[in-house]
Amino acid sequence: MLKKISICLFLLITVYTRFVNLNWDRGWGFHPDENNLWGASRSIKWFSNIDPKFYAYGGFPIYLYSFFNSKVQARAVSAFLQIIIIGLLFLIGKKLKGNRLGFIAALIGIFSAGLVQAAHFLTVESILGFLGLAILFCLLNYDDAGKRKNLWLLTAAVVLGLGIGTKMSFAVFGLPFFGRALIFLKRKSVGASEPRSRALARHARRACEQASVLLGLFIIAVSIFILTNPFILSKFQDVKSTLRYETNVAMGNLPVFYTRQFTGTVPGWFQAVHIFPFITGWLFIPMFLVGVSALFAKVRPWRMPRPNLLMLLAALSALLSFLPIWAKWTRYVVQILPILILAAAIGADWIWEKGKVGKAVAILAIISFLPQFFSVIKVYGNTDNRLAVADWAVANIPKKAKIFTEGMDLGIIPFNPIHGENTVLFNFYELDEDKTGQRQILLNTLINENEYFISVSNRVYGNSLRSPDKFPASSEFYNRLFDGTLGYQKIYESPSVVIPAKAGIYLNRFPVKPGMTVGFAPEETFQVFDHPKIMIFQKVNTFLRS
Repeated sequence: MLKKISICLFLLITVYTRFVNLNWDRGWGFHPDENNLWGASRSIKWFSNIDPKFYAYGGFPIYLYSFFNSKVQARAVSAFLQIIIIGLLFLIGKKLKGNRLGFIAALIGIFSAGLVQAAHFLTVESILGFLGLAILFCLLNYDDAGKRKNLWLLTAAVVLGLGIGTKMSFAVFGLPFFGRALIFLKRKSVGASEPRSRALARHARRACEQASVLLGLFIIAVSIFILTNPFILSKFQDVKSTLRYETNVAMGNLPVFYTRQFTGTVPGWFQAVHIFPFITGWLFIPMFLVGVSALFAKVRPWRMPRPNLLMLLAALSALLSFLPIWAKWTRYVVQILPILILAAAIGADWIWEKGKVGKAVAILAIISFLPQFFSVIKVYGNTDNRLAVADWAVANIPKKAKIFTEGMDLGIIPFNPIHGENTVLFNFYELDEDKTGQRQILLNTLINENEYFISVSNRVYGNSLRSPDKFPASSEFYNRLFDGTLGYQKIYESPSVVIPAKAGIYLNRFPVKPGMTVGFAPEETFQVFDHPKIMIFQKVNTFLRS
């Protein structure tokens, strides 16, 4: 009875946390990736026009979202897939070792803040997370499928094609797929009396059989990719140009304003400090490392159990999908997080077996997920920060007041119905790049002529204050804004839902109040899409500068 009650309770938590307040932005469209995918899906007219004219992602998610009438309905797809992900975590964990491992994996998935957040976005992260687990599930079921073996392998090929048809980086999952396919035919032992020529001929036939099957599976995966991306043939040059641009941005070869935070960062360490503690728990990485070590510990001389090998290949594929990339956005980790959760669950299960102390440590590791889990639930349980501050501004800022704010940020749009006419956007990203000094003169004019300044997220001030040598003009502006010497005083600050750091070097004269630290802070996209820090400053003294 207690077991059934627990299962029902966790199921309710899963459904509630994934589906609560899917209309969190009230249709304002604060997430640029959502806007791009949704806009592309709106251009699809079955079957007269199936070219989305947007090639940063594959056609599969665009075609999928084209069947829905609103963003909320499309977000429900992500929420539903996140529930399926929890189920797959349990089933794969059970397949690997038993009910306990399955339960631990599902529990970690339920309380992972990153998966809860992904459930509320009309993006590809939930699709890729589901497909990554699906291909592993198919491969693990191959050995026990009896006459249905080929069906599981065929399904895995279809899943691989859908994954690559969603995002090209999913191709890394060809590693566990073809790695498993290479050993799917067992080689028969050579008889002692068998002539050498006959043995060589038999091995040659087996090699041809394997090659033909691998080729067939490859053709199936490629066919599914083309079916979900039919425009790849007629618009190959456009797709190639987009992929080249996206690759250059991701690899750091093309500087753009939205990758400033990655300047001088170290792959692996950045994710360990600025991503995993916020989308999972404080002890997730130690659990993951223990899990990978536990898999290796079961290696017999020159032989590893196939489930362990598949799990390791899947984990390696997941790591390869983001570690070599210079841009280190949270979404790159979230889309393969379910695979990493399985490895972490193996680690927690291994620790659990080490007596009472081990059980206490495993429980503590899972409990470490709760602070960020409840923080993210708070995001969707309350009014979006940008909507709340816009409502506050209606009541506290005169309609005709002169306002200037940061450009290139969608967070200002809820102000437009009342204050948009008198609001000026200033592009701080261009301030330090302007060698003529004209942008600084314009900024000085705005400081003098306007009554209010609105900072709609931490994207500009965070990177400026973190690297004052690279962005001297913008860092000087924000330093003087925050310490009051610019002539403005803070009159509003949105509440922070991110657990603040208790230690670390704080940003110059700008301490923990904005929720930013040099040593420990979330990767900026974890916050800016659904719970950015917003501050409003009012002029109290006249500022004059030539």
